[in-house]
Parts: sequence; structure tokens; C-alpha cells
Amino acid sequence: MSKKYLRSLFCLLSVFAVLFAQNGFEQAVHANSTPQTVPFTQNWSNPNLITVNDNWDNVPGIIGYRGDDLATAIPTDPQTVVADGSATPVNVNANNTDPTAATSGGVYEFDTLPDPTVGMQGSGTADAPHIVISLNTSGTTALHIAYNLRDLDATDTAIQPFALQYRIGNTGTYTNIPAGFVADASADGGATLVTPVSVNLPAAVENQPLVQFRIITTNAVGNDAMVGVDDINVTGTGGGSTTLSGSGLATPSTVAPGANTLLTVTVTPASSPASTGITVVSNILIIGGSATQQFFDDGTNGDVTAGDNIFSFQTTVAANTPGGNYSFNTTIADAQSRTATTLIPLTVNAPISGTVHLTMGNPSNATTDVNNPTNYLLEKAQYVMSYNRDRGAPNWVSWHLNASWLGSTPRQDDFRPDTSLPAGWYEVTQTDFSGSGFDRGHHTPSGDRTASIPDNSATFLMSNMMAQAPANNQGPWEELESYCRTLVSQGNELYIVAGGAGQGGSGSNGGITNTLANGHVVVPAFTWKVIIVLPNGANDVDRVNKETRTIGVIMANNQSIGINTPWRNFRTSIKQIERLTGFSFFTNVRPQIREMIKRKTDFQ
Repeated sequence: MSKKYLRSLFCLLSVFAVLFAQNGFEQAVHANSTPQTVPFTQNWSNPNLITVNDNWDNVPGIIGYRGDDLATAIPTDPQTVVADGSATPVNVNANNTDPTAATSGGVYEFDTLPDPTVGMQGSGTADAPHIVISLNTSGTTALHIAYNLRDLDATDTAIQPFALQYRIGNTGTYTNIPAGFVADASADGGATLVTPVSVNLPAAVENQPLVQFRIITTNAVGNDAMVGVDDINVTGTGGGSTTLSGSGLATPSTVAPGANTLLTVTVTPASSPASTGITVVSNILIIGGSATQQFFDDGTNGDVTAGDNIFSFQTTVAANTPGGNYSFNTTIADAQSRTATTLIPLTVNAPISGTVHLTMGNPSNATTDVNNPTNYLLEKAQYVMSYNRDRGAPNWVSWHLNASWLGSTPRQDDFRPDTSLPAGWYEVTQTDFSGSGFDRGHHTPSGDRTASIPDNSATFLMSNMMAQAPANNQGPWEELESYCRTLVSQGNELYIVAGGAGQGGSGSNGGITNTLANGHVVVPAFTWKVIIVLPNGANDVDRVNKETRTIGVIMANNQSIGINTPWRNFRTSIKQIERLTGFSFFTNVRPQIREMIKRKTDFQ
């Protein structure tokens, strides 16, 4: 019996189905009406997309409808069916295996075919089955849609037409797109015909927050053929921004301790889909604020204009904030689960004290007594050292490293003697290492002091140098320096102590060299470094606990060290470095904690 004669039998069932759709499927309709961004693809290759009848929850942006009573005549050209079909039952018959076994009309899912797809066929109930694709085309022009209509049924040979339509928004009638019409997507005698549809879409669908495209067929004369709708692809030029971003500013950008400044982040919301519920949170703990300070766009807390996407917070710089250049890590987020980060730069105009570099302790109890020439405390704004006149080099150099020390200042390369040494002491010159086969190796690296020219220049004083084998200096030593700056970029601050130990190294000239510059400079046998890592904050000594990360390395000062050897291969405990050097590290930390962190070896 032809399906057209079954129409009266299904009329009553259709009424009940419509009522059920308007209630039981209401949630599914709303859930899947969320527009998707361009470009958009759907090829149904994931068999878990549709697992339950009439449930499209796992297929974002697409819903299928049965189309009851949208067409009354048989046949009806689907191009003429433009009424809203969202009041008809949400429909998909899940987990089908054989297109020829489908005995009723509507939308089907075939997940066991070699090429899985969804398909549609009309019936006396499913007068105009269709799928609706919801897209956000904001900022997109020159849109194009392509998909394949696949004949899946070798037994039913009815003429099966398909139409392509659109509407702006999710209500009202559809507009037919003539170029998308296929007069017959089925083939007599087999299930092999694939009809590609490729259409340049009209300008009306460009730059819209919601456009709905409908692929629709109708009840045919005879036994309707099952036709798959597969490989859906929508593209365009431009496209709404899917990226959230922002830029930070402090006004004024230079302040004294105890002064006020307005911190702002100008947010550029994403538009595809549009950002909502934007939040801005910054870590300003280092100037006496909160590590999770919320910013405001509501006309309060220093914000000038509510709702202009400029998020603000008026803050007072703590009176005890050290001078320097600071950058506050700031996170921007929206309700669409997108995040972005930016920095807010601020300069605190106060004298920089070298005491910050000895926060964790003075490893050798160095003093400024000139009668103590082998353990002389030499303080710079950028670092502090124990200088050894008899070695012509530091015993150790200690420095603090956080984001305030880092900027864009280029390397100065102005190697020069340190004229601040006590009178009568030999001042190592920039040429004393020439031809020796050893690098002028930095203790405090140039890369750790890039906030200003004076800071960077200070690292090129020869008192900050050691005679370092090139493979050591340019290999794992430099790699560890870079890694330390990476830790800073991740929101940490570091206290670092470095030096050389022993006598006799091997440079690029080969052999063992004990001294340079006519005996004024001792070549160390080993280089070592001690690092303590803390998240940005205040009261640093008190924040050290048994879980605090410490890093210690000892590297041979020779060419056989291997320039490409990872720095991690040289890790050891801080206790072992103390045995090598005779120094005592972290003396300002509580004794029980200090001993615990010095005995462990880093494995991160």
C-alpha cells in the first residue's frame, strides 16, 4: 500500500505527537538552538553523537524535525514549504543499521554504515522532515554552504526532492535558496548516487548573531527513498572573533610608595559567540594588595564609566614597597569559558636597596670590612656579593628575580672594571680573559636585569664575572638561566645564589688552567647555583615551608660538560653544595624548615 493512503490513519497520531513535542521536547529545542560559529562542519563520523531517539543534545547547532502537516498535497515541492516547523516533533530515530528497513518517515541516524550519516524520508505523518542548522555569522561575509545528499535506499524509488532555506533569527518563515534545490536525490535501482550541493549564500545571512538554515524534503508519491544529508560545511570570509583579549595600564604609571594609582584593563570581548559575564582578576600582592584582586566595570572602585569594558581598580601602593618596575599578572575570563592574560606595568619610584638580595640570608657572613678581603660584602642595587680579592672573583653572588626586574632593555655589553672595590685591590679588566679560552661568565645574568639600562649595565662589571668554560657558560648554565626567567613568567619570584668553587678549569684552549691575568684571577673547577622558588607575594621568608621548591646544581667547569647537556642532569641537594663551598644557605629561614629543603633534590 502506498504511503499516501496511510495519511488519514496517522492524523490522530500526529496531533498527539505535536502536543508531546511542544512539551517533552521543549528543553531539547532550546538547548540545540545555540548558534555555532563559522566555519562549521558536521560529518556524523562520531557514532556517539546521537544515541537516544529524538535527542540532539550532543549535536551542537543542529536539530531535526518531523515536519508534520507542513505539506498537505502529495507531492509538494519543498521549495514552497516555508512555514516554521519548530512546533512539529523534534525527531531522530537513533542507532539504525539498515536504511531499507526504515518503515516510517522522519529523520534517521545510521551509525553502523561504513560512512555514518543522518537521513530523511517523507511519509503520511512526516510531511516535510528537515534539519535546522543554527549559526552565528557575526563579522563573516561571503558565506558558502556545501553538503552531500546520499541515496541510502536501493529499494524505494520515489522522486525525492530537497530544498535549502534560511531565516534570520529563530522565528518566522523561511526564505528559499533556489540554487540549493535538488529535484531528485534518489536513484532507481541502487543506493550509490551522491548529489553534492554547493551554494554561495545571499548577503542577507552575513554578519548576523543567528541565522538558521533548513535542509528539507517532503512526502513523495510512492514509497519515499531514504536520503542522507552528510558532510555539511559552512565557510566564510572574516568571521566573528572567538578570542578574548585585553591590555593593562596604570595611571599614573610611576608612583612613590604610599601613593595611589588607577589600574585598568581595557577588554576586547569575543564576538563569536559574544562574550558575557566578563571578569578581570589581577595579582597585586607584591605592592600590598590581594593576589586575587577583582576589577570593576560598574562605576565603582575608581571605574569611570560603567559598562564600557574598561575594568578598573584604584589601589594604594604599600608604604614599604621596594622601588622597581613591576608587572601584575592579570586574568580575563568570560562566561563562555574563554580566558586571556595581560600585564599591568607599574614603576615604584623609590631607592632600590641591595638588602632585598639577602632576604634568605648571607651565605658566608660577608662584611664590608676592608680587612676581610677574602669575604668582602659588595652591595649593588642589582645584586649583592661576597668578593674575594685573592681570587679576583666573587665567592658568591646573590640576587632576587621577579617580574619587576624584567623588561625590554637590550644587552649593553659594556664590560668594565669595578671601580667601587677598595683602594689598592686589583680591578679585573675587560681584556683579562682575552685569548684564555674562557668566557666572561656572568653570575647575575644580563637577561635577569632588563628593566632599565643601568640595571643591565651593572651586570657587565667584571666583579660579576667568573672564568667560565664556553661549553658550561653557553650550554646548561645558560639554559638554567632561561628556565629561571620562565618560572618568573609563570607567576613566581626567585632568590638565587651562584658562584665558582675549587681551582683549575679547562677552556677551549684545552689543558688545565689555574689562573688568568698573571695570577690575579682564579679559574674555578666547578660552577654552582642555588635557587629558591616562591609564588609572588610578600613576607617571603615566612612563606618558605617544607614544600617550597629549591634547585641546586654543580657543573664541571670544562669543555667535556657537553654544551647540549640539559641543566637538569646536574641537579643535586643544597646540602651537597654547602659541603663543596663551606657556605650556609637560607640562614634566615626557620631552622627546621631550612634543613628539610636543603636535603632534598629537585625532580620537577
